[in-house]
Amino acid sequence: MLSNSISINNGLYKIAVGKYDRNFTIIDNEFTQIMNVEHIHLNDNFFGPSVFFAQDIAIIVLEKRVSISNDVAPVCIDWNGKYNVVNGDQGKIVSWGQTETGYSSPVLLEASLPYIDHSSCRNMYTNGFELFVTDDKFCAGSLMVSGQGMGKGDSGAGLCFFHSGSYYLTGLASTKDPNTNNSVAVFTEVKHHIQWIRGMYNKHNYYM
Repeated sequence: MLSNSISINNGLYKIAVGKYDRNFTIIDNEFTQIMNVEHIHLNDNFFGPSVFFAQDIAIIVLEKRVSISNDVAPVCIDWNGKYNVVNGDQGKIVSWGQTETGYSSPVLLEASLPYIDHSSCRNMYTNGFELFVTDDKFCAGSLMVSGQGMGKGDSGAGLCFFHSGSYYLTGLASTKDPNTNNSVAVFTEVKHHIQWIRGMYNKHNYYM
């Protein structure tokens, strides 16, 4: 079995912050930062499609700290479970995923998606896809064919909800039923993994 902690050498993988253009070689502005990835940590219980993408979450550790400014800032984490999200609450997601034209967007796009809790989402499916709505999942999106939603290339994007003046990361785009035309997608719920995230944060807090 592959290790759940992957070390990255020689700048093999990089991330970018402060970018709007999908082209990685374009420096959009003075606050764009291109940074090397040092480690990728997968959840110990992630085994891909064989377990219906349960525990579908990873943490990326960078070689150096991101420079925070008015233009580049982190999303919040609800460490203590202070905030709740209920059905119909609107969350924000941004990505360069596939648009209705069938092509990936060259610029960063934003969509608003209504929250659907775990039970409601699982009960929407009777075609076997309900197995992918595992215990650590919720859904978001619209039953309308033309509604905003997750597309190809959006996997891993964060869905954030606004609480007390700040956006909080609530879910990570995981999968979508390929046999339906609506915009509903399945998200890994951050609060389900909060202790694992906290442990990784503490392990790498020498950056703080």
